[in-house]
Amino acid sequence: MLRSPPWFDLPMACLGAVVSASLVGWINSDYGFLPALTAALKQAAYAFVATGLIIQLCRWLNRRPVSRVLAIGMAIMLPLLLTMVLLYLLHSLKGTPEPLPSIIPGTVLTLIGLVLVSWRTATAGPATCP
Repeated sequence: MLRSPPWFDLPMACLGAVVSASLVGWINSDYGFLPALTAALKQAAYAFVATGLIIQLCRWLNRRPVSRVLAIGMAIMLPLLLTMVLLYLLHSLKGTPEPLPSIIPGTVLTLIGLVLVSWRTATAGPATCP
């Protein structure tokens, strides 16, 4: 089985790519197969890279030697803001018929994932980072 490098979460990257591409393709399906496929493929490529990196960023921020509340807050808000900006830029490029509605599922799923990862990381051990 493939192992993730310490800076990338491969299982979460694959999950993020499949789920978010499916949602974005469905959202844009009224515009025809090719525009929906274009939006879904862009979302899948972005989600694979971004999810793997952003989840690890969340874990890293959560382990910072600051107060637990501040660490969890930073671990959720900073990656979420980064996700929203990157998603909007990606879908504002030519090819996505509905860019704003296309970022809503990714933002919601990211928020849920970051909260779960932050909570799990915070309860797993001390707030220290290598």
